[in-house]
Amino acid sequence: MTESTDNRQKILSTALALFAKKGYDAVSTAEITQAAGITKPTMYYYFGSKEGLFSEILNIHYNRFLEDIQNAASLPEDIALTFFRLMRVYFDYALSNTDFMMCKMSNFNRIGEDTSYRLSKEYIEKESEILTNVFNIAAMHVGNIKGKEILCTTAFIGTAHAAISAYLHTGDKDFLSDEIIYRFRQQFLYGIYS
Repeated sequence: MTESTDNRQKILSTALALFAKKGYDAVSTAEITQAAGITKPTMYYYFGSKEGLFSEILNIHYNRFLEDIQNAASLPEDIALTFFRLMRVYFDYALSNTDFMMCKMSNFNRIGEDTSYRLSKEYIEKESEILTNVFNIAAMHVGNIKGKEILCTTAFIGTAHAAISAYLHTGDKDFLSDEIIYRFRQQFLYGIYS
C-alpha cells in the first residue's frame, strides 16, 4: 500500500468509528483529522468535505451490504430460508462491521432532513425496496402477506435492528445466533401463516 492509500483508508476507518460512536453531526472535521493523524488539507484532498467523506463511507459499506442482502434474497419464494439468510446478513454485519451497522441503524431511524439522513436516504430506500420485493414475491405463494408487504419489510428491519441493539448494549453474541434467527423466523412466519 502506498502512503496515499494508507492515508485515505486511515481517514475512512477513523471517521467511520467516530460517526458510529458520536453521530455525524457531533463529529468535527478537526476531530477526524486529529484522530487520523493527518491535516485538514489532506482530508479535503481525498474527500472535499466532511459530507464528501461520509458519502464515501456510505457508498463503500452500504453498497456491499445491499449486494449481500440482494444475494440472500435470491430465493424469495422460500420465505423461511430467505428470512434466515437475510437475518444472517444483518447479524454478520453487526459482528464484522459494527461501526457501519451502528451508523446505518442510527440513520435509518432518523426523522428529518439533516445531512446524515439526506446522504443515507437513497440507501435506506434501496434496502427497503429489496426486502419489499422479497415479500411481494412471497405474497404470490403465501396469500396472507398480500397487501402487507411494506409492513413485513418494516417488521423485518425492526426485528433485525432490535436484536443488534441488544447485542450492542450487552456484548452478548447470543442475540445474533442462529437460534435467535430461528425463533424470530418462527414468530414471523406464525404471523404470516395465521
